Amino acid sequence: MVLPNRLARLSSSRVGVVVVYHRVGGTEPGDPHRELLPTLPADELDEQLRHLQRNYRVVPATEILEATRSRRRGQPFPVAVTFDDDLESHVRVALPLLREHELTATFFLTGSSLHGPHAYWWEDLQRAIGQRLVTPDGLPNVAAADLEAALEQTPKAIFRVAAAVEQLDPAQRCEVALALREKVGPSEENGLREDDVRAIVSAGCDVGFHTLRHDPLPSLDNDELRAALREGRETLAAAGANNVDLIAYPHGRADERVAAAARDAGFALGFTTRREPVRPDTDPLLVPRMVPPLSAVTFAQRLARVLRT
Repeated sequence: MVLPNRLARLSSSRVGVVVVYHRVGGTEPGDPHRELLPTLPADELDEQLRHLQRNYRVVPATEILEATRSRRRGQPFPVAVTFDDDLESHVRVALPLLREHELTATFFLTGSSLHGPHAYWWEDLQRAIGQRLVTPDGLPNVAAADLEAALEQTPKAIFRVAAAVEQLDPAQRCEVALALREKVGPSEENGLREDDVRAIVSAGCDVGFHTLRHDPLPSLDNDELRAALREGRETLAAAGANNVDLIAYPHGRADERVAAAARDAGFALGFTTRREPVRPDTDPLLVPRMVPPLSAVTFAQRLARVLRT
């Protein structure tokens, strides 16, 4: 394991990092060229958490700004750990590892699977492509050439398809989602129930909001944006998440308008996926986060590099 730059720690730089995990578990890494959310194996997650415990000051996401502002020369850099999406593996795999390493994390949930299995369109898209359950001309509002390239397993082609779907208006995106569900059948994703939400809180971790429908917020008009920041939030809080005043923006996308709307909706912190360090002057409603690579060694190197930025 590559240790963080000790000379950097000796500096008086006041910076921190928030990392965000998605799919974890199993023994084999996913394919970052052909999977929208490649799986991070359990042993790699274990190594990454171990590295953070040994070399950094792991703080709750609620404290990352204050920890960054108060850091002094020679102290370890602060890092906050977060998880996005309502994935069963977060409770079955990640939570036990967090307990083992005596670490805390924030889980950003949509609440979409509180009462039954639920899959989002990008999960259905991954399944449809991987199992060839769709034809190149089988999805509305999606270019046949892009879909054909994804079906041929051309590297990064599925990302072009997903990006095109993200840019659709909500009604068109709904058409794609319905077509995908028709192709792939019942959801294979189990998600998280109310008991799982309570287990996260009982483990000393926080729960934040990820919006119920997971629409890219900058693409919504003002009324739609206000609704997205409200719908499902109280239900999630009632499930045991207490005061849900943190938000991770769907797809990591936000701008000044979205940040202002989140502030007006009563959120204290909002998180993007811009890969850069947290600084003392970081906007609390536009906090950047780093998506870890699938290798623990590369993770250690990249984390140190971000902190030196």
